[in-house]
Amino acid sequence: MEFLKRFRIPLLSIIVIAALAGVGTYAYQNRTVGYKDCANVNGQSVATTFTYAGKDGKNALELLKSKFPKTSTKTAEGLGEYVTGINCRDAGSTEYWQFLVNGKSSDVGASTYITKSTDVLEWKLTSF
Repeated sequence: MEFLKRFRIPLLSIIVIAALAGVGTYAYQNRTVGYKDCANVNGQSVATTFTYAGKDGKNALELLKSKFPKTSTKTAEGLGEYVTGINCRDAGSTEYWQFLVNGKSSDVGASTYITKSTDVLEWKLTSF
Protein backbone atom coordinates (compact mmCIF):
# COMPACT_ATOMS: atom_id res chain seq x y z
CA MET A 1 0.00 0.00 0.00
CA GLU A 2 2.89 2.36 0.76
CA PHE A 3 4.14 1.77 -2.80
CA LEU A 4 0.85 3.09 -4.30
CA LYS A 5 0.83 6.16 -2.06
CA ARG A 6 4.40 6.93 -2.98
CA PHE A 7 3.89 6.78 -6.77
CA ARG A 8 0.29 8.01 -7.03
CA ILE A 9 1.08 11.64 -7.99
CA PRO A 10 3.80 10.81 -10.53
CA LEU A 11 1.58 8.11 -12.07
CA LEU A 12 -1.35 10.53 -12.31
CA SER A 13 0.94 13.11 -13.96
CA ILE A 14 2.08 10.54 -16.52
CA ILE A 15 -1.52 9.64 -17.35
CA VAL A 16 -2.50 13.31 -17.82
CA ILE A 17 0.56 14.02 -19.99
CA ALA A 18 -0.14 10.94 -22.14
CA ALA A 19 -3.78 12.00 -22.59
CA LEU A 20 -2.78 15.53 -23.59
CA ALA A 21 -0.18 14.18 -26.01
CA GLY A 22 -2.84 11.96 -27.59
CA VAL A 23 -5.25 14.86 -28.02
CA GLY A 24 -2.48 17.04 -29.46
CA THR A 25 -1.43 14.33 -31.91
CA TYR A 26 -5.02 13.81 -33.04
CA ALA A 27 -5.53 17.55 -33.56
CA TYR A 28 -2.27 17.85 -35.52
CA GLN A 29 -3.04 14.90 -37.78
CA ASN A 30 -6.55 16.21 -38.49
CA ARG A 31 -5.59 19.84 -39.01
CA THR A 32 -6.77 21.72 -42.07
CA VAL A 33 -6.05 25.01 -43.69
CA GLY A 34 -9.24 27.01 -43.68
CA TYR A 35 -12.09 24.52 -43.39
CA LYS A 36 -12.44 20.87 -42.36
CA ASP A 37 -13.88 19.83 -45.74
CA CYS A 38 -11.37 21.61 -47.97
CA ALA A 39 -9.02 19.95 -50.40
CA ASN A 40 -5.97 21.36 -48.59
CA VAL A 41 -5.76 18.79 -45.83
CA ASN A 42 -2.47 17.74 -44.27
CA GLY A 43 -0.35 19.62 -46.78
CA GLN A 44 -2.07 18.49 -49.98
CA SER A 45 -2.41 21.22 -52.59
CA VAL A 46 -5.74 22.87 -53.26
CA ALA A 47 -7.28 22.27 -56.68
CA THR A 48 -7.39 25.09 -59.21
CA THR A 49 -10.09 23.49 -61.40
CA PHE A 50 -13.54 22.31 -60.33
CA THR A 51 -16.00 20.50 -62.60
CA TYR A 52 -19.59 19.41 -62.00
CA ALA A 53 -22.72 18.52 -63.95
CA GLY A 54 -25.62 20.85 -64.61
CA LYS A 55 -29.11 20.17 -63.31
CA ASP A 56 -32.22 21.18 -65.23
CA GLY A 57 -33.60 24.50 -63.99
CA LYS A 58 -30.82 25.31 -61.45
CA ASN A 59 -28.38 28.16 -61.91
CA ALA A 60 -24.67 27.39 -62.02
CA LEU A 61 -23.82 29.40 -58.92
CA GLU A 62 -26.33 27.65 -56.65
CA LEU A 63 -25.05 24.28 -57.90
CA LEU A 64 -21.44 25.35 -57.23
CA LYS A 65 -22.33 26.42 -53.69
CA SER A 66 -24.21 23.17 -53.02
CA LYS A 67 -21.33 21.04 -54.28
CA PHE A 68 -18.58 23.15 -52.67
CA PRO A 69 -20.13 24.84 -49.58
CA LYS A 70 -16.92 26.74 -48.85
CA THR A 71 -17.36 28.89 -51.95
CA SER A 72 -16.92 32.61 -51.34
CA THR A 73 -18.47 35.37 -53.43
CA LYS A 74 -18.69 39.14 -53.61
CA THR A 75 -21.29 41.39 -55.14
CA ALA A 76 -20.36 44.28 -57.38
CA GLU A 77 -22.75 46.89 -58.71
CA GLY A 78 -23.45 46.20 -62.36
CA LEU A 79 -21.83 42.75 -62.21
CA GLY A 80 -23.88 41.01 -59.57
CA GLU A 81 -22.47 38.14 -57.53
CA TYR A 82 -19.12 36.73 -58.59
CA VAL A 83 -16.92 33.93 -57.23
CA THR A 84 -13.79 34.88 -55.30
CA GLY A 85 -12.90 31.46 -53.84
CA ILE A 86 -13.80 27.80 -54.19
CA ASN A 87 -13.10 25.08 -51.64
CA CYS A 88 -10.70 27.28 -49.65
CA ARG A 89 -8.78 28.50 -52.70
CA ASP A 90 -9.20 32.24 -53.08
CA ALA A 91 -8.15 33.99 -56.25
CA GLY A 92 -4.97 36.00 -55.84
CA SER A 93 -4.49 39.63 -56.85
CA THR A 94 -3.72 38.65 -60.46
CA GLU A 95 -6.17 35.73 -60.71
CA TYR A 96 -9.90 35.14 -61.15
CA TRP A 97 -12.24 32.15 -61.25
CA GLN A 98 -13.19 31.63 -64.89
CA PHE A 99 -16.62 30.08 -65.48
CA LEU A 100 -16.91 27.67 -68.44
CA VAL A 101 -19.92 25.81 -69.82
CA ASN A 102 -19.22 22.74 -71.95
CA GLY A 103 -15.58 23.81 -72.37
CA LYS A 104 -16.34 27.39 -73.47
CA SER A 105 -16.12 30.59 -71.45
CA SER A 106 -19.60 31.71 -70.47
CA ASP A 107 -21.05 34.97 -71.77
CA VAL A 108 -23.16 35.39 -68.61
CA GLY A 109 -22.50 35.11 -64.89
CA ALA A 110 -23.00 31.86 -63.01
CA SER A 111 -26.02 33.19 -61.11
CA THR A 112 -27.71 34.01 -64.43
CA TYR A 113 -26.85 30.80 -66.28
CA ILE A 114 -29.67 28.24 -65.94
CA THR A 115 -28.15 24.82 -66.41
CA LYS A 116 -29.28 21.71 -68.23
CA SER A 117 -28.52 18.18 -67.08
CA THR A 118 -26.31 17.76 -70.17
CA ASP A 119 -24.06 20.73 -69.23
CA VAL A 120 -20.55 20.29 -67.89
CA LEU A 121 -19.73 23.28 -65.70
CA GLU A 122 -16.14 24.13 -64.94
CA TRP A 123 -14.32 26.73 -62.87
CA LYS A 124 -10.63 27.40 -63.59
CA LEU A 125 -8.34 29.64 -61.61
CA THR A 126 -6.94 31.86 -64.36
CA SER A 127 -4.28 34.56 -64.32
CA PHE A 128 -4.63 37.89 -66.07
